Amino acid sequence: MNEEQAALIKRIASVVGHELRNPMAVINNSAYFIKTKLGQDGKLDPKVEKHIAIVVSEIGRADKLIADMLVYSRVVEAKPAELDLNAVVEAALEDVTVPPKVKIKKELGKGGVKALADEAMLRDCVRRLLENALESATDGGTVTLTTSCDKKEAVISVRDTGAGIKAEILPHLFEPFRTTKPRGLGLGLAMIKKVLDAQKGRAEGKNASPGAVFAIYLPKA
Repeated sequence: MNEEQAALIKRIASVVGHELRNPMAVINNSAYFIKTKLGQDGKLDPKVEKHIAIVVSEIGRADKLIADMLVYSRVVEAKPAELDLNAVVEAALEDVTVPPKVKIKKELGKGGVKALADEAMLRDCVRRLLENALESATDGGTVTLTTSCDKKEAVISVRDTGAGIKAEILPHLFEPFRTTKPRGLGLGLAMIKKVLDAQKGRAEGKNASPGAVFAIYLPKA
């Protein structure tokens, strides 16, 4: 992405954030008010309650998309510090909902794996990879989280047993607005790359057998 494209994304994100977030907040407050009024006697039609919940949920999803655009359009200011990748993986697992039929397997380095990274940003990166893996590994699949290191780098990898990455997407994995999903902006992997670039890290993704594996590489502490 060149400077002109980056400037355009920043401008679009700013306008969208300003023009959409205010009306979204109004809609959210109105949904809450309607639910309160309709349920004053302690009873609320289940169908009405269901559709109010859908409205609130969709507002939350839209707000998250706007937040991603705003974050992606800004300069990343990472604050790397020594941390244990095992602890980051455990924390990221707390941030996701694991489907009942998906198995989580952990292969974490014994005694911890030390790296230099911004903890909050890295946790968000791992969470995003986990969410993608869990979505891919439905119906009895397995998601495996691994931490390891060599002489120079520390690694977190997330592997799923899903259908793998489509061939046409592989060369463009970490580019913005590239996605095969019916919903979403395709900014998740691009944001991971941007965050890791800011702290001398990198990310890779490839097909496995079965499924796919994504790895985050960081400077070893």
